[in-house]
Amino acid sequence: MIPKLKVSVVLVPLSIIQQFLYRPRDIMEYIGTLGFSAVYAIAVISYAVYSYSRYRYRIVENGIQIKDGLLMKRRFTVPYSKIQTIVFDMDAFAALFGAVKVSFDTPAGLSKSYDISAYFSRKHTKMILLKIHNMNPETSCVKANFVNTLLMCAFWSNPATGLLFASPVISRLGDIAGSELTDYLRLTQSDVRLRLIALNIPPATAGVASILLIGWALSMFSCFMQYARFKTYNQGEYIAVSRGFVNQKLFFTKRNCLSAVTVEQSLLMHLMGLYTSGIFTVGSGKLKGDKSIIIPPEHKKTFFVSLQKLLKISAKEKQSVFTAKNTLPSYLYFPFFVTAVTVLAIMFADKYSIINDVFKALLLFLLVPLFWWMMFRIFAHAYAHLGIHSKYLVVCGFQKFTLKTYYIPLDKVQCIEMTQSIPQRLTDTCNVRVYVYFEKRAFHVVKQLPRHQTEELLRLVHIKIK
Repeated sequence: MIPKLKVSVVLVPLSIIQQFLYRPRDIMEYIGTLGFSAVYAIAVISYAVYSYSRYRYRIVENGIQIKDGLLMKRRFTVPYSKIQTIVFDMDAFAALFGAVKVSFDTPAGLSKSYDISAYFSRKHTKMILLKIHNMNPETSCVKANFVNTLLMCAFWSNPATGLLFASPVISRLGDIAGSELTDYLRLTQSDVRLRLIALNIPPATAGVASILLIGWALSMFSCFMQYARFKTYNQGEYIAVSRGFVNQKLFFTKRNCLSAVTVEQSLLMHLMGLYTSGIFTVGSGKLKGDKSIIIPPEHKKTFFVSLQKLLKISAKEKQSVFTAKNTLPSYLYFPFFVTAVTVLAIMFADKYSIINDVFKALLLFLLVPLFWWMMFRIFAHAYAHLGIHSKYLVVCGFQKFTLKTYYIPLDKVQCIEMTQSIPQRLTDTCNVRVYVYFEKRAFHVVKQLPRHQTEELLRLVHIKIK
């Protein structure tokens, strides 16, 4: 009943708000609106209660049985042996009713929702947890460093980080605009009211900058509450993740069902010497804003020690093929073109004085992210490669502003595609795309690899897959 009750908590106050906003002209209209609001509130609560009464779950020896439905009844069973992921969401609201949200997922499920997502009693939740914990004791525990977790929460989200860096830019532009407009109005002897508007521009933009800064701080705080007290450990056949400061979340997924293990670095993380790791598996990262990480940011030495403890993955590879050295321009074509156009626009505007200082300053500020973009592409070109590592195929390439290395179990590789464009035929290079087993279409790409070395490595991969 918890999810229905959550909806009721949102919908029922609408009828109360209506009474404050609508002003009836006589007693009959007042009685009518009050009666309508009462019927509406009763209907919402009745729907929640009736839906709850029709939902049944039963934990049987070999799986979990579910019965639900109002007009269309359904009944289905999910065998334990087919469950790949189990998520326990112990939020404070559900705890008031002695319940825990438990979600199960199998390879047959949808890519954006769990097969089963229901509120179980604490008694039945403990039964499921005991079934998992009795397999083997907790081993190979890795706990997150507080400072590194805070850094991750501060700079992981690109939009949130953009708010942080946009704040001083907006504030500075407001100062320039206010100063320039004030000088112009003083020379033209304009109305006093316009001068007051000009004087208020800097405080207004400073207020906007402060709001953006507060938005960034709230985003960081929300992320920290979600990922605080982070711990990853092995539990029998499962790899488990426990996290959350107030609302604790437990995530269990079978190790032998992992489609890929990722090692991620942004340029900022690279400069700080930090790495983070995530997983590709059925049921990972389905919740909005949820990231399927197993190791928060750590320095290289401790990071690969942790990865070795959890999944037997080390930094050493048996054989690797890196991007061809003469292909760096292909990584820089687009960012260099955008940067060059911006620089030419600034030079042209400055020479002919066709735009004011505000727009010049704006264009100059745009050069900072463009320069960062070019630096990231140089970093990505230096580290992108294809390799083989004991039981894993290693695919390292960039996605947006993150360098991602995928350790893909050889038995999870579905297809390897090598392509050559006309310019690549002249440099004898190629792109490689690797498809993996997942609940939805997933592939990873490495660009501008030497063709002959790539073919030799792929022949070795095909031998190992057989």
